Amino acid sequence: MTNPLDATTILENLDAHATITRLHRDQSGDLPLGLPVPPPAADPAMFYGLPGELVKVADPSTEADPVGVLVSALSACGAVIGPGPYVQIGNTRHPLLIWPLLFGRTGSGRKGQATDTAEIFLHHAGIGYGDLCVTGLSSGEGLIERIRDPDSPDDPGGTMDKRLSVTEPEFSTVMARAKREGSTLGTMLRQAWDGRTLAVLTRNAYRASNPHIAIIGHITPKEFRMRLAEADMAGGSYNRFLPVYVERSKRLPIPEGVAPDLLARLSGRLHDAVKAARQIKRIALDEDARAQWSTELYEEFTAADDEDHAWTEFTRRSAPYCLRIAALYAALDARTHITTTDLGAAAALVRYSIASAVFVLDKQMRDPKIDRIRRALDQAAGTGMTRSEISALFSRNVPKQILDELLTSLTATGQYETFTTPTGGRPSLRYRRTSPDEQRRNKTS
Repeated sequence: MTNPLDATTILENLDAHATITRLHRDQSGDLPLGLPVPPPAADPAMFYGLPGELVKVADPSTEADPVGVLVSALSACGAVIGPGPYVQIGNTRHPLLIWPLLFGRTGSGRKGQATDTAEIFLHHAGIGYGDLCVTGLSSGEGLIERIRDPDSPDDPGGTMDKRLSVTEPEFSTVMARAKREGSTLGTMLRQAWDGRTLAVLTRNAYRASNPHIAIIGHITPKEFRMRLAEADMAGGSYNRFLPVYVERSKRLPIPEGVAPDLLARLSGRLHDAVKAARQIKRIALDEDARAQWSTELYEEFTAADDEDHAWTEFTRRSAPYCLRIAALYAALDARTHITTTDLGAAAALVRYSIASAVFVLDKQMRDPKIDRIRRALDQAAGTGMTRSEISALFSRNVPKQILDELLTSLTATGQYETFTTPTGGRPSLRYRRTSPDEQRRNKTS
């Protein structure tokens, strides 16, 4: 078995070196100069299976972040499939419910576009997804009312279909409502994530047995930090959500949307996949996946359980989320066993989520333009990017002097560097993230 990880090791794996230095000051109490925590960079491994294909088909037609489209699709699929498939963790049955909380800046986050893009495939699949869609979480009683048990066979207000897909484009409002004195909303959300019966003791005691509720929330990082109190995190109201940072992936003045033939083809496959998944019950790890989970991933995703940083409170359920997502990938492929490939895709998404939590809960001031450059360079890895390619991130609308200042501030920290590549003529100057080993050498020199 691998050695247990601690929060510092997790952050090192996420390249969040600025956060590590803030958590571990030197003896003088000073903090070394450096950039704030970097925005998360997507690992292509997460774009896997049918959900991954959906994202790749849709990507050229939208400015939405591919990760936002992916988690919205996973959440919607888990909702429409229903409570049949599940993954067992100890004596706890986990439904395949994914609750993404999309963090994006106002205007440039494209949070709504991400969810809309995913849902267009669900709406065209002919699987009744539209009947499940609601918004406007206001109280625990209101949530129960929407899917409450019938009082009698003739009760028109009750329902035996407990599936629900809730999209909250103003999640800050939900946070405010949950804080009201006497509100049961936070308690009901925690129970709903677990798939437990929802009930409150009022004059009319409503009850919703076996709920199957998926929630997609949209909020800006600033709003979340303003609304959040330490008590909210410790109480577990928000660690049921999967934090996902999103931003505009590209600039499309006139996006055309998904081509009709591609939409029809992917929606048809989604229809068949959901119907097959509904026949599945328990989903287990195959032998190789059990070994990978036991020796690697379990340690990684439970490492921060004993830590008390804000971001670790937000990621307490990383381990069950990894298994839920892996099981959902398997279910959409009509399989009853999770493979190492399913686990690898799920782990990549959970790591992105942890990096999102670190980024969102970091309170240092940051420049959105620098964030965009850093994310692009981190995703480009060792190949780096030319100055022209970096300028194209902003449709070449950033003046030369400002772009020079941004690039100079990046390289001055030692976290990013320039290098040249031969072209047959004048060498090409490129920018890339400095390797962790080189950063350590720079700090000691």
